[in-house]
Amino acid sequence: MAKKSAVRRRSEQSEFSDDAFENVRASMTYDYNELVLARAAERIHPRTKQYLTFVNLASLLILVFCAWNFRDNNALLIVLAVIAFALLYVWANWNTIQLRLARRGSLALEGPNERRHVVVCDDAVHVQTNLGSSTTYPLSDLKWVSATDECLLASFGHRRYIYIPRRCLSENRYRDLIRFLEDQR
Repeated sequence: MAKKSAVRRRSEQSEFSDDAFENVRASMTYDYNELVLARAAERIHPRTKQYLTFVNLASLLILVFCAWNFRDNNALLIVLAVIAFALLYVWANWNTIQLRLARRGSLALEGPNERRHVVVCDDAVHVQTNLGSSTTYPLSDLKWVSATDECLLASFGHRRYIYIPRRCLSENRYRDLIRFLEDQR
C-alpha cells in the first residue's frame, strides 16, 4: 500500500484542522464520490437481503399451500400472490433501495470532488467537507456499527451515517476504532 507523500499530507493538514476538537481518537480525510457512496450504501442493513430471501421463500410456500388447500378462495390467493411478488421485487432491487436510502441521508454527495474529514473524539464524531459543511454526531446516539476489512459504517439513526474507509488508517488504528465504536453502542 502506497504511503502518503509529504506534499499530500501538508495539503490535507492545511485543508482541515483537528485543533478545535478535544480528545481526538482518530482523524482521517478521504475523497468522497459516487463509487464511495455505492460502497457505503452496501453496508446499510447488509443482512436484510438474506432475511428477504427467507421471507420470500416462506411467502411462496404459503401461496402454494393455500392454492392447494383453498382453491376456491381467489381473494386470498390474489393477496398472497401480490405479497410474494412485492417481496420478490424488493429482494431483486435491494441494492438500488440501499443506494436510495444513502442518498436521502447524511451519505449524500454535496457536490463533485468532495473531500470528507472525519474526526472521532471520546464523545462525538465530527464530519467536515471541503465544501464548508460540518456535522457533529454524539456517540450517545450511536445505533449500530457495520465493519468489514474495507470500510466501516456507523449509524446514528434517522438516516445519519458515518462512513470510514479502511485505507485511511493503519490496520491497528482501524481495528481500535471499530472496537471503540462497538463499545460505545
